[in-house]
Amino acid sequence: MLALGVVSPPDLLRVLEETSGVLVFLLGMMAVAAVLDVAGVFEWAASVALRLSRGSGRRLLVSVFVLGAVVTALLSLDVTVLMLTPVVYTTVVAHQIDALPYLYACTFVANTGSLLFPMSNLTNLLIVDGLKVPFWSYTAMMVVPDVAAVTTTVLVFLWVFRDRLPAQLDSMDRAWPDPPSDRFFRVAVGVCGLMLGGLFAAGLAGWPLWPVALGAGTVLVGAAWSIGRQDLRALGRRISWPLLPFVWGIASTVRGIQHAGLTQTLGRFVLGHAGGSLGSGLLIGTVSALGANVFTNVPMALVMLAALHQLPPARIGLLAGAVLAGTNIGPAMTPVGSLATMLWLAFARRQGVNVPVGDYLRVGALTVPCALAAALATLFLQISLWGTR
Repeated sequence: MLALGVVSPPDLLRVLEETSGVLVFLLGMMAVAAVLDVAGVFEWAASVALRLSRGSGRRLLVSVFVLGAVVTALLSLDVTVLMLTPVVYTTVVAHQIDALPYLYACTFVANTGSLLFPMSNLTNLLIVDGLKVPFWSYTAMMVVPDVAAVTTTVLVFLWVFRDRLPAQLDSMDRAWPDPPSDRFFRVAVGVCGLMLGGLFAAGLAGWPLWPVALGAGTVLVGAAWSIGRQDLRALGRRISWPLLPFVWGIASTVRGIQHAGLTQTLGRFVLGHAGGSLGSGLLIGTVSALGANVFTNVPMALVMLAALHQLPPARIGLLAGAVLAGTNIGPAMTPVGSLATMLWLAFARRQGVNVPVGDYLRVGALTVPCALAAALATLFLQISLWGTR
């Protein structure tokens, strides 16, 4: 973009300033997730999900979806893919279960279940920050679509994998898993709980979220070093550092696209279909979903955000929700729709799990349209009845 002359060095600095809060928040949350993983929190949670299945492969799949939805909502979809997926894989392999349906559940719930809170997905943070949407207004608008999308995905999965889910898990230990008794585990869970309370309080007060995430990450890293005796360099290797310049680079690229006038064209398209009908929401949501699978979800969200800025505030509600649904749920359609899905696929292949592209596309084609339609329909119904407040 610099070479083409569509952005200047001051543009890059402005983009860095505009995204700095999001970048610091991501860093803090990645540090929190790394320490929780080392402390055994995700491993214990997976054992609870296994116990809740009561020996049924179908109930285990539902339990993985519920656990993944909770982790995604509270800690982000990247944590579900990077931290929870390996634990789920290890758990099901240890019990001699076909791993693929449960691995698929991890990546699909990471995408479809990431609508609930602003911190659940980077696209949410970028759009909420760009449109200045209050934390609780966003959550109130997206809670029903999020539940609808996850529920629909579960139902489709139970049908798609009906022949691959064991009726009985004979090797399962039915004893209720006790949480680890060491001090490090208790401190990690306690600080995470305080962080979540702080995030909700900050959102309610309209304060930025990044100080809470950064503070919690710093405290947990300190606890890992002093109580858990963890090597700081090993913890650092658990953080996806390239994600930070990636976000800045993508945002800078989209700024160049704006300067080239391409987002104005998209904005005119959005303006032309900016009605309050379900058809408008379905169209914009579908365009966002398809674009996310071509360009990946983060740049598509930023491009659609630039287009939404051309709308009057009173007309943004349904379309902003449609963009979020499209860029959160839609990327699960293909293996390249989101960074989280690409990381998931890389993990599966490292474990020697064969994930044929055609098989993935079949599951995505059956699941994503249903989940996206459910989310957009409930979003439209909710806004029609109660508005966006």
